[in-house]
Amino acid sequence: MAIKMIGLDLDGTTLSSERDFSKRTIETIGRAIEKGVEVIIATGRAEHSLPKAIYEIPGLNYVATSNGARVIDLKEKKTVYKNFIDPNRIPEIHKVLKENDADIEVFFDGTAYIGAREYDSIISGENTTRNKEYIIASRSPSHRIFDLLIENKEKIENININYRELSQKEPMEKILKSIQGVHLTSSVPLNNEIGGKTTSKADALRFLMERAGLKRENLMACGDNPNDLEMIVFAGIGVAMGNAEDVVKEAADFVTLPNYEDGVAYAIEKFVL
Repeated sequence: MAIKMIGLDLDGTTLSSERDFSKRTIETIGRAIEKGVEVIIATGRAEHSLPKAIYEIPGLNYVATSNGARVIDLKEKKTVYKNFIDPNRIPEIHKVLKENDADIEVFFDGTAYIGAREYDSIISGENTTRNKEYIIASRSPSHRIFDLLIENKEKIENININYRELSQKEPMEKILKSIQGVHLTSSVPLNNEIGGKTTSKADALRFLMERAGLKRENLMACGDNPNDLEMIVFAGIGVAMGNAEDVVKEAADFVTLPNYEDGVAYAIEKFVL
C-alpha cells in the first residue's frame, strides 16, 4: 500500500548533527507534503523546545511532543491529544528519584524544566556529558525540581533522568522498571525517560492515523534511539538511521543513511517519491 503518513524523530534523525534542517531534507519533506502525504514530527522534545524552523514548513500540520504524550495541531495552535503519566504514579516516582538524588528534568505545559544543580554544572563546563547550547535553548532551570513534579502531577508529560556515567544507569534502571503503570525508554545512552503506561510515539501516530482513516501499511517512521522503537515496529515501513543504535536497526525494515548524510531525505525519496 502507498505511504500516506510519515513519522519523523528530530534529534539524530531529521536534524543534522548541528541540530538544524538541511536544505535537501526540507525540500524532500516539502515534496512529500505536496504529494498529499501527512508528515508528522514525533519527538522527545517538549513543545517549547521545538526548533523554530518547524513552524516554517508549509503543510506541516501536527507535532507529537514529549515522546508522544501530546499532539499539537500547528494550524489551530492547540493540543488535540494527551497521554500523560498517571498522577497516582507520581508520588512513587518522586520518592525514588528524590531518595537517589537523581538529576532529573520534568516536562509539563509544553516546557522542559531541569534541576538548577545540573543546569549550573553544564553551563559552567564541569558537566560535559550534554550540549551546553542546546540546554540553554531548550531547558528552564529550577531550584525546586522535585517540588514541581508533585505540584504538577496531573499534567506530567515526561520525566528524564540523566547520568554522568553508564555505570549509574543500570542500578537506577532496575528500580525504575519496578514502578507499575509507567513506560521506560531512553533517547541517549546516558538517560532514561519515564512516560505514561501507554505513552509512545506509536500511540500518538495511531491517534492521527485513525482520524485520517489510515492503516499501519500507510505509515513510514524514521528514528535512531530506543524511544523511536515503538513507532518503527508499528509502521508499515520502519526506518532506522545509519547512526541509530543497534537495537533500533535490528527492529527496522530498512536502514537508511546517517542523519548527517540526509538519511531521512533518502528514505522519503526511496519509499514515497
